[in-house]
Amino acid sequence: MKYIKPIVRILLCVILIVTLVLAFIHMPKQRCERISAVAHTQNESVMLGQSDIEKMLKDAHLEVIGKEVKDIDLGDINNLLNNNPFIENVNFIHFAGKKLVIDYTLKNIMMHVFTPCGEHYLVDNNGYVVPFTSKMKDYLMIVNGNIPDIYHVGKKAPKKVQSALTVTGKIFENDFYRAQFSQIYFNGHGDMELTTAIGGQTVLFGTADNADEKLKNLKTIYENALSHKGYNTYVQLDARYKNRIIATRH
Repeated sequence: MKYIKPIVRILLCVILIVTLVLAFIHMPKQRCERISAVAHTQNESVMLGQSDIEKMLKDAHLEVIGKEVKDIDLGDINNLLNNNPFIENVNFIHFAGKKLVIDYTLKNIMMHVFTPCGEHYLVDNNGYVVPFTSKMKDYLMIVNGNIPDIYHVGKKAPKKVQSALTVTGKIFENDFYRAQFSQIYFNGHGDMELTTAIGGQTVLFGTADNADEKLKNLKTIYENALSHKGYNTYVQLDARYKNRIIATRH
C-alpha cells in the first residue's frame, strides 16, 4: 500500500506533462475566437476600450478572429498599440486558449487645453500632448488664454502649458485645492490666473515658481479670512509675492 500513493503521483505528473505537450503542439492550429482588451487607467474615463481596440485592428487590416494562432503576428499588434496616442504602455499580448488577451495602460490625463485659435487638446501627467476625445469625461484642469497655438500630438506641450501642468499637479494632490481651483488662464502679461469654484475673485498666481507656498497661502486666506468675511468680499487675490496675499475689495 505504501507504494500506491507515490505511483499515483507519478502517473498524475505524467498525465499533466502529456496534456501540456499536446496542448502546446495543437495550440498553433487553434483559431482565435475572441479578443479580450484589458485597460488600466488612473482616470475614471476609459479613452480606449474593447470596441476601440477591435476597430484599430480592423482598420489596420490585422485580422485576428477566425485565424489560426500560428498565423497571427503579435509583434504587429504590439507595434500598432504602441503607436496609439492614448496608450502609455502595452503590458502584454498573449493567447489564453482561443482568446487573445491584450493588456495595456492608458495615459493619465490631467489638463484640457484650449488655444486662442479655437483648437483644443489634452495633456497627460508627463506633459505630452494627447488628442482630444469625447470619451474623456473626467474633471480636468482647463487651461486657456495667451498660450501658443502650435502644438504636436505625441510631443511635449509648449513651455507655458508645461508650467500650468506643474501647478495642476500640485493642485490635484490636495483635496482642498482640487475643489477650489478649476481653470488656469494665461493673461496678456504671461501670468497665470486661477479661476475659483467658490467666490467670484480672480487669483493672480504668476509663474509656477514657489507654487507650493502660494497655494498654502491661498488656503490660509480661504480658511481663516474669507470663510468669516464672505467668499465674495474680494474681487482679486494676488499670490505672486513671497509670504503674503494682496486682497482687493469690490
